[in-house]
Amino acid sequence: MGLAGVCVGFALVIMDANVLNVAVAAMQAQLGASTGELLWTVDAYTLAFAALLLSTGLLGDRWGARRGFQAGLAVFTLGSVGCGLAPTVAALVAARVVQGAGAALLAPTSLALIYVRYPPGRARVNALGAWASVSGVAFAAGPLVGGALVQTLGWRAIFLLNVPVGVAAAVLVGRYVARTPGRPVRLNWTGQCLAAIALTAATAGLIEAGRLGWTAPAVLALFASAAAALAAFLLRERRLPTPLVPAEAVTSAPLRAGLLAGAAFNFAMYGSLFVYTLYLQHQRGYSALLTGLAFLPLTLLHTPVASWLARPWTAAAGPRRPLLAGLLCTVAGSVGFTVAAWFPYWVLAAALAVFGVGSGLVTTSMTTLVLAHVPGDSVGVSCGLLNAARQLGGVFGVALLGSLTAGQPTGRIPLAELCAVLALVAAVLVTATSPTPTGVRASGASPSR
Repeated sequence: MGLAGVCVGFALVIMDANVLNVAVAAMQAQLGASTGELLWTVDAYTLAFAALLLSTGLLGDRWGARRGFQAGLAVFTLGSVGCGLAPTVAALVAARVVQGAGAALLAPTSLALIYVRYPPGRARVNALGAWASVSGVAFAAGPLVGGALVQTLGWRAIFLLNVPVGVAAAVLVGRYVARTPGRPVRLNWTGQCLAAIALTAATAGLIEAGRLGWTAPAVLALFASAAAALAAFLLRERRLPTPLVPAEAVTSAPLRAGLLAGAAFNFAMYGSLFVYTLYLQHQRGYSALLTGLAFLPLTLLHTPVASWLARPWTAAAGPRRPLLAGLLCTVAGSVGFTVAAWFPYWVLAAALAVFGVGSGLVTTSMTTLVLAHVPGDSVGVSCGLLNAARQLGGVFGVALLGSLTAGQPTGRIPLAELCAVLALVAAVLVTATSPTPTGVRASGASPSR
């Protein structure tokens, strides 16, 4: 029951990254939002999620994983109430930021709870498989759930539903998960602020480029600000004995492969689903519910692949091969996305199905790969790093692909999806050339430095 509470809590986090896509048409009509504002309602959540993950990983280590998880649930639920009651686009974006802050606490602490609760080996791999399966289903089912709610109760119900589910998850974790001890860690607020500035400026530049043009002075100023903040962040990190980004993220080839795979996967998935959600509603006239049903091939294939193929394969052979196979499937699916807008729906359905097979393999294997290389005293930070990489990919995927297709979704979909294909190909190359992890059994065993 404790694992169920952890998985349900994290499922809320993942679903809210994608559930809003099918509601954008209804929100645009009711709130009078522009395309750029719609991008912000999606990206404000993911951006806050990604920007805060490195520090919230430290907070999870400092408070203990269970306490951090419960705090994240409380903040996330409060933000959901704000979203459900938001009277304007600005209020909605602000509440989405609060949601993202709660999600940033939930994500690393959910993995940390599994890490400390289950010993290395098959038990941990199975628990991670359940976590990945539930979170994958939550993401893939987001459009369907969102479409059904928009069609029946309105877009505000998407957020208000989080309240009872969040309370239920908090009760399960509080009752069935033992308290986990914290450890003294030092928080780096200056580095955190610099990272947040860099990510926000880069995201704003990508979003505004679709409206103003890529060479507009305001867009160039945003990109310059992002570069300056990033440079300052890197310089500061080099001087600290305990940087926000652990040295293992740079020195460990398998860890780099897992992080890049997570970033590329979310870049392609978040960005593609946003683009095709708008396309199906605006160009083909699909309702919110029909749009959600259109993404069902991805949902239906993710869960059985994650449960019946990814888990045993990862447990038996280690995470590298299933990760590589999953990435190749997502490449094939993304290639299908580049042309699906020009053909009947069945082409998109086939591409979603292939991508769904890849997502089932990737989500389980990349998590196992990263956790197999977690230093024993910094699980929260390392889990935060994995989720930060994934959410950063999602932020830039929605911002870039959404910006490229703004105003002309059909004609520019091939160019946007080509960006997704290139990101996934880069992850394939890094994974394929990464040396086989040493000191990590096929059972997903012990962490290594």
